[in-house]
Amino acid sequence: MIEGAEYSVTRFQLKENDKLVLLSDGIAEATDAEGHLFGFERVHDLLRSAGSAAEVATAAQSFGQEDDISVFYVTRTAVTEPAMA
Repeated sequence: MIEGAEYSVTRFQLKENDKLVLLSDGIAEATDAEGHLFGFERVHDLLRSAGSAAEVATAAQSFGQEDDISVFYVTRTAVTEPAMA
């Protein structure tokens, strides 16, 4: 942590079946043997077809990832019962 760091706050609400994906730079910045980046476009394309965070992480590792890997994949589901007060 950085002492005195300032962070912006963004609020939003996911609708039913919306997905939220958070990933570390180690995914997009993975490089292959020729020095090509995995890149955000490839991440975007992969997220359209990936069924889990593990698939995204595995694809980056197979490509040549050597940095940290963090992938959080959240899907908003329908609420079947109201929350207790």
